[in-house]
Amino acid sequence: MKGMARLVVLLLVAGAAAGQPPGAAPAWPFDELVLVNGAKYQGLLLDDGPRDVRFQSVKRKPGKPTFTLTFKVPRSEVASLRKLNDADRATLRERIAELDQDGSGERQRISEIELVPATWLDEPDKGKAYRSEYFTLISDAPEEVIRRAAVRLELIFTAYTRFLPPTILEARPTVIQLAPDTGSYKLLLAPLGHTDLLNPAVYDPRANLIVCGSDLRRLGKDLDDARFHHAQQIANLDRYAASVRKLYKEPELKRHLDPIHRDRALVYATDRKNGEKFDLAASRLFHVLYHEAFHAYAGTFVYPPLKPNQVKDGKGTGELPRWLNEGLAQLFETAVVEAGELRAEHADKARLEKVKDAIRGRNNLRLVPLADLLHAGRDAFVTKHADEAAAADRAYLTCWAAAHYLTFERRLVGTEKFRKYLIEVNGGGDPRAAFETLVGQPLTVFEREWHAFLLKLQPDGTVAK
Repeated sequence: MKGMARLVVLLLVAGAAAGQPPGAAPAWPFDELVLVNGAKYQGLLLDDGPRDVRFQSVKRKPGKPTFTLTFKVPRSEVASLRKLNDADRATLRERIAELDQDGSGERQRISEIELVPATWLDEPDKGKAYRSEYFTLISDAPEEVIRRAAVRLELIFTAYTRFLPPTILEARPTVIQLAPDTGSYKLLLAPLGHTDLLNPAVYDPRANLIVCGSDLRRLGKDLDDARFHHAQQIANLDRYAASVRKLYKEPELKRHLDPIHRDRALVYATDRKNGEKFDLAASRLFHVLYHEAFHAYAGTFVYPPLKPNQVKDGKGTGELPRWLNEGLAQLFETAVVEAGELRAEHADKARLEKVKDAIRGRNNLRLVPLADLLHAGRDAFVTKHADEAAAADRAYLTCWAAAHYLTFERRLVGTEKFRKYLIEVNGGGDPRAAFETLVGQPLTVFEREWHAFLLKLQPDGTVAK
């Protein structure tokens, strides 16, 4: 596949270094990468090849988990690269490797999430909140649900900063209200005037607010109980191990510690299985959160809305067109989170099959003509009645296919040509003419090549010959 970007995000937790003030981030040596689009990264250079550079950026904030983002960029997109000496790079590599050797990092991330009391449905301190650089999560769901959602959101927002580096650095973080049941979801929607909405979540750009519904209260309570029980087991094992160390010396000590290590590993394995069950049940919730979080991130930190005269006056590009906003959100909606990694390079299998059926005219499916899609507004994607669902599904499917092609095959999103396209569209220009300038082709030619690409696209993101 021509120039396909592979996106892998790792969310890791670092312990405080000795001699540092509480909450302070120790100074680590870093390689430094600057891209042509102005984005700057500190981290570890993994591969400095003639065609591509693979880089693991590292983001450290006092009192926050350490985030690393591994990505590959073509050499043509690199403006400069300042390298560490071999000794410092070896030190950095060791520090990153030490963050999560046995899979305990995910448990640590979840347990170290700092929650504070928050107002929920006008009741003070009924809910809990997690505050991050890009979002504030508020919910009265079981604590395990909130913690896992906070970790997933940190992960996905980190991915978004790589995909589209922020241009608005002092923007107000998005508030995300996570309802654990249908009743509270409807109550949260009422002030927004969306009580009849069938969508599982809604993003209100005026309030910079995401309201998301779920049905995870019971499952979260079960996880909370299991987590508490496992913590007690680990504490008992730790106390027993401490007493054994006082009584025995090697080699006798090892004979007594080995069963303790096995019991601890069994508790951790059970904890992981419970987490996997939760993730399976909560997968739809996280898909929805990823989707709406992209809308919020793009509209708040990268492409905030502007009036046409403001765009013409050079105050910014204005927002993403609705069709592209929805398409890009879907690229991350089905991102795979596995063993601390987030992967978004694949093509969602179910969507891809429907797209191919639509192009071939099977199962009464067809894509929205691109000329119509370019003019699609918000109403094309909002479902208030069951009979609107089919049209909305068709629109979502088409814009996902367009966004995938423009992002991974044409590599146009985020470029200077893309910036000029947004300025033209948001400044009052003709959407079709602006798009033809962006892709360098008449719409009919582009649409034909786009459909041919989709028919060859495979679920793993490669293209069949």
